[in-house]
Amino acid sequence: MSLNSSNEDVRALRDEVARLTKIVSSQSARAYSDTLDKASEAYEAAAPYAKKAVSQVKAEGRAVADVAREHPTGIASVVVLATAIGVAVGYILASSSEPEPRSWWR
Repeated sequence: MSLNSSNEDVRALRDEVARLTKIVSSQSARAYSDTLDKASEAYEAAAPYAKKAVSQVKAEGRAVADVAREHPTGIASVVVLATAIGVAVGYILASSSEPEPRSWWR
């Protein structure tokens, strides 16, 4: 194998690598652009629904706050009742998942 032949092989490999790099770069740019376009379309489609949901949550929050101001004892009763139910459910779950007693010979 001659030195001239090796240089030509190396040059051919460099040319091929440069060509492949350009192809990959072009495809990556195209994929990025496509993904960006799709994300933009998804955002534009979802934005009105998100705005509507935010306004509904704000309205519900205001309604709950108004009810709480008008009926503070009723809200307190609901909170106490929900706490009692939570404690009862927690106690039942905890007592039903007790480990079995250990045997004496272990």
